[in-house]
Amino acid sequence: MNRMHRETIIIPWQESWKKMFETEKAHIAEGMTAAGLEGNVYHVGSTSVKGMCARPIIDILFCPAQETSLEKCAAVLEGIGYTNLGECGRPGRLFLTKGDKENETFYLHLCDEDHQVAKDQKLFRFIQRHDETVSHEYMQLKRQLAEMFPHDRDVYRTVKGRFVEGVLSAYRLGEKTAAAKVVEGGGKEDKRVKYWIYQFEATEKAMADMEAYCQKNELTMDEFFQEAVRYWINLVENDPEGARKAAEEARNLKEEEVGVRLIRYYPVYKGETEARALKRTLAEEADAAVRRENEGVGADQRGNGK
Repeated sequence: MNRMHRETIIIPWQESWKKMFETEKAHIAEGMTAAGLEGNVYHVGSTSVKGMCARPIIDILFCPAQETSLEKCAAVLEGIGYTNLGECGRPGRLFLTKGDKENETFYLHLCDEDHQVAKDQKLFRFIQRHDETVSHEYMQLKRQLAEMFPHDRDVYRTVKGRFVEGVLSAYRLGEKTAAAKVVEGGGKEDKRVKYWIYQFEATEKAMADMEAYCQKNELTMDEFFQEAVRYWINLVENDPEGARKAAEEARNLKEEEVGVRLIRYYPVYKGETEARALKRTLAEEADAAVRRENEGVGADQRGNGK
C-alpha cells in the first residue's frame, strides 16, 4: 500500500482543498448524469473544515437518489478512476479510493442519506464548524497521534474514532429530558435551556463489557448509549421512586464498584455555543470549589478560636 494510505501524514489546512473537491464533484456529477443517475455529493472529513489540520486526502460522501442501487453508482465511479474496496466493515456503505499522491487522493463513501455513516459524517462536520472547543481538541489529538504513530494508521484511526464517537454521542444524547428534571429535584423546566449535555467516564472493564455487549447484539456504541438513556428516561417517567432509589444505590457504591460514572451534566442555553456552555460550566465549578475551600478555612479558624 502506498505511504499516502499507510502513514499518518498531517498538514495544515489548505485553501486548495475546497477547489479540489469542487472539481472532483463536477467529475462525479458528469459521470452520474451520463449514466442517468442522480445523487448528492458532500465534502466531508477534516479537509471540509476551514482551519483544521488533516491528511492531504479529500473525503467525499455520495448519496444516491432514492431507490438507486449502490452498485450502479459504484460502476460509474470505477469508470472515472475509483477503486471499489467494498463495505470495509460497514454494511450498506461502499468505500472507494482514487489517487495515491498528496493532494491528489480521494476517499469516497457511497451510501444512502439515512445510513449511519452519512449521518455521522455530516453531523461531525457541522460540530467541527460550529464548536471551537471540539475542533481545537480534535486538532490537538490528531497532531499528537501523528507524532506518536507516524507509521501506524490503524492506531491513529482507532483512537481518533473513539473521540469522534464520544462527540457524536454527546450531541445526540445531550437534550432536555425527564431524567434531568429528577436530578434537579423535579423543578419547573427552564425556558432558557436548549438542551443538556451529559459527560461520563467508564472503567476499562466497563468499556470492555459494553463493547462485548454491542458486538453480541450488533449495536454501535452510540446506539448502546441511546438505548441506555431511553431506559432511564422510561424508568424516571414511569417509576420515579424506583429511579431515585437506583440513583441512591449508585451513589453508595464503593469506588472500585462504579463502572460508569456521570462526571457532569450541564445545560446549553439558547444563543450559546457548546464551547461557551462548557467554559461557563467549568468556571462555575471552579468558583464553587473556591467557595467550599474558603468555607472550610473559615470553619477551621472558628474552631481554633481565631
